[in-house]
Amino acid sequence: MLKTPRDLLIHTFHLYRAQFWLFIGYAAWLLPPLAAFLILTNLPETPLTNVLAILAIFVQIFVSIWMAICIMKSVILLEQKQVIDPNRLSVESLRRIHPVLIVAFLQILIIFGGLILFIVPAILFWVWYAHSQISSAVDNKRPLDALTYSRSLVKGRFFPVLWRLIAGPVVIGLGYTFVLGFILLIIGTVLGFDPVVILSEEPPLWTQLIESMGDIFVIPLFIIYSMLLYTDLKKTLHTSHLEKDATVT
Repeated sequence: MLKTPRDLLIHTFHLYRAQFWLFIGYAAWLLPPLAAFLILTNLPETPLTNVLAILAIFVQIFVSIWMAICIMKSVILLEQKQVIDPNRLSVESLRRIHPVLIVAFLQILIIFGGLILFIVPAILFWVWYAHSQISSAVDNKRPLDALTYSRSLVKGRFFPVLWRLIAGPVVIGLGYTFVLGFILLIIGTVLGFDPVVILSEEPPLWTQLIESMGDIFVIPLFIIYSMLLYTDLKKTLHTSHLEKDATVT
């Protein structure tokens, strides 16, 4: 039986707290390109700043994928009680960036195709292939094999997986939004800023920088939760198929 979203969230926060500096250490690599992009987009627009901003976006993409794979692999090693070799982990994660990018591109094409057909196929494809990037990153599966394996994890339990894919991230996201909003309002009040300006679509640069710093702390939670769900799906894959066969019999 699959773990409930509550169980997955509890496990996620326990692991995050126990290995806080490990996860933050990887996530912190995102801060320089994020800060550079924000600063560049707030400078007067010139050809140079535009080029540098585009370059910062590509660096963000590269670093974010590498960081995510490092955290994914770290979760696997921690769950298996193995020692983490940072250098080896970094090199292995770099090697998986290319196949993960291919899988992500295929996912986008498939889900976009589902949106063209109507919203229901898009949701179906999203759930089927939600774990294909993880499969490619940590199990070294080829792009098409990763997509196929992700779908096999969902077979016979679509709605339970859909519920877990939504519930955990929503709880984490709402909690983060509340805490971040509270912090921004307090700082803004101290500095004399209008709360409407702080929460507007074009907030001051300092609020954007604080949001970027906040992202560093919350991103690992989303990745850890996804990894724990993935490993739980793998563990219960054989059991779910046996239960389905027994029901049919």
